[in-house]
Amino acid sequence: MSDAMALVTVGSTDLGALRGLTDAFRAADLPVVHVVDTTALDEVASDCELDVELLDAGGVQTMCRGEMAMALGTGGAFDATPLDALLRGLGVDTIIVGGPIASARVSASVTAAELRGYRVLLATEELAVTLGAYLRAA
Repeated sequence: MSDAMALVTVGSTDLGALRGLTDAFRAADLPVVHVVDTTALDEVASDCELDVELLDAGGVQTMCRGEMAMALGTGGAFDATPLDALLRGLGVDTIIVGGPIASARVSASVTAAELRGYRVLLATEELAVTLGAYLRAA
């Protein structure tokens, strides 16, 4: 497993296994980026206050636990967002994409990441549980 990996959540983060995986990334001090729909913030599992004006203006917000948030555009997480520049600046080469698996935005995010040369894993329930356990044990 790469030390240069990040978790990118797309849309809703209020999913059981994804919450556990997010906690594991936090504990391992690995980057977590939430690409959120600012019109549906109730789907984002966070105890941090999000600055909707900053996000809607294309900004990146550093949240209370050091995680980052940015607004989701009309397509996937890489469409009209600073996500690629942010990840490259962090030296990330592997991303775990999480969100509602049936979402077209998640699918578009995975495809866009692959086209940009990232190693990509989709955070299915099984992967979230297995990778979360691995990170907690490391």
